[in-house]
Amino acid sequence: MTTNVRDFVELLDVDVHPGLIVLRESGLSRTEQWDRLKPAIEHVQESGDPDFLLNKLIEITGVGQFEVRRMPKP
Repeated sequence: MTTNVRDFVELLDVDVHPGLIVLRESGLSRTEQWDRLKPAIEHVQESGDPDFLLNKLIEITGVGQFEVRRMPKP
């Protein structure tokens, strides 16, 4: 999980990566960060797929607001 989107998205330029969770808001307290991160983590867990994040990016834009995208191959 990172708020440093630019650098980490560039690191995804590989055939296989373990996935990335991006928090688009900055300046949040730890509690506020957790409030945003928790629903995304629960979504991954509820999928039942241990490889759910493989080659994917989850972009969190607010509490309960996130999008899961497959990252294109380089």
